[in-house]
Amino acid sequence: MIRTIIFDMDGTLVDTELAAAKAVEGCFSAWNHRVTEDDANFVTGRTWEKALEFLFSKYPPPVSKRAATDEILETYRKKIETDLIEVPGARDCVRDLAAEFPLALVSGSHRREILTILDRLGIRDAFRVILGAEDYPLSKPAPDGFQKALGMLSADPASTLVFEDSAAGIEAGRAAGLHVCVITSTNHFGHATDRGHFFVPDLRGVNRAWVKALKLPANSG
Repeated sequence: MIRTIIFDMDGTLVDTELAAAKAVEGCFSAWNHRVTEDDANFVTGRTWEKALEFLFSKYPPPVSKRAATDEILETYRKKIETDLIEVPGARDCVRDLAAEFPLALVSGSHRREILTILDRLGIRDAFRVILGAEDYPLSKPAPDGFQKALGMLSADPASTLVFEDSAAGIEAGRAAGLHVCVITSTNHFGHATDRGHFFVPDLRGVNRAWVKALKLPANSG
């Protein structure tokens, strides 16, 4: 039986992954680097630090890494502030589930972006725990963020469901021993997401009754 629920944010509650890829492509193009589509999409499911460390190693920016990071993140923030796309059903889903289950949010984004987005959606208060990239040591696919959230909620991984969208997030969930439900409609780049336990196109119709009706696998790892 599910007793605790964790959400990823990017690609799960809001469709920000195209905005992230466009911010990367736009900034590197201005620096005379043509970033491949696969490399631009490397940001999916990872912290900005991990993604940009990889990109800077392949495409050295003409300014300091700190300045380049600031420019990319500011470009991304402007995109999500003006063009935030809610995953269908996200607000209703979170509100309904929060009425019965302890909820946590574990994201590879920074807390500043997380709180901006949750406030735009009006659901910040639904989460008992909110963890951003600065709150745990290793990014997905490592399970650190999920494990920290479990500890803060005194939750059993075997009775915890996580909503994810990326291959890195799915692997992190499985490594933490969670039951993983994959949001499929935001997989714009064809990432392998077949290792989830459950699959839904978006969050419409995902509510308390839906969660209680899940047939859980014996082993979620």
